[in-house]
Amino acid sequence: MSSSAAASSYWRVAGMSYLKYSNLCADMLRSSLKEPMKTKAKLREAVYFRAAVWKDGKPEKQVITDLTDTTAEQAAKS
Repeated sequence: MSSSAAASSYWRVAGMSYLKYSNLCADMLRSSLKEPMKTKAKLREAVYFRAAVWKDGKPEKQVITDLTDTTAEQAAKS
């Protein structure tokens, strides 16, 4: 390993972005938990987002996509 690589972060040397690295670490941590904490942690990773279609400089309609129901069903099955 070169001296610049040794001084750099491991995730950067591995060719990963920090976001990808932190998501991987979080997934590994959640998978190591025991029940019932594992199910609770799975539910916390659920997200929702709001998107709007814009026309003539104004938002027409907002669409809220909620992924919590899908995630809760998947957690209950596993």
